[in-house]
Amino acid sequence: MTGHVIHLSTAISASPEAVWDVLTDLPHAADILRSVKTAELLTEGDYDVGTTWREDRTFFGHKETEELHVTESEPPRRTIHETRLGHDKIRTAYSIQSSSEAKTKLLLTVTIDMSERTQRERLVWNTWGNISFEQTKKVLEQDLEDIGREAERRSADVAGRHASPNS
Repeated sequence: MTGHVIHLSTAISASPEAVWDVLTDLPHAADILRSVKTAELLTEGDYDVGTTWREDRTFFGHKETEELHVTESEPPRRTIHETRLGHDKIRTAYSIQSSSEAKTKLLLTVTIDMSERTQRERLVWNTWGNISFEQTKKVLEQDLEDIGREAERRSADVAGRHASPNS
């Protein structure tokens, strides 16, 4: 049973590669995303299927440490990672699309699978779930803002380094 699905998107003035670089910069996630308090990479190597990290953040009303695992990676177009919070499985998918020469569209879909919840957990969700859902949606909207801001900053830095001193 899927509990809830959140679909969000944003336009970013940066290349798909710049957006991808921000999404996959796990060691700096706590510096990029205001919702992440700490982030620790648990695997070595480049970002790919199997990459695992731990982060502290609030998600669907839970304030705790999560261990996340990359389950799909198609640079620089798509990535999916999953985590478990108690009896819930949360799947986060990012899709990166060129929307024009100077813009990139970033789409985010978060799905929570609540099929393993106990009867008590379902009752609590039915009572308080809407508040948790709305709070999480706001956090994800902030995440998209933060990703966009950082990708645009990095793109401006690169453009500045490549600019002619006479321009």
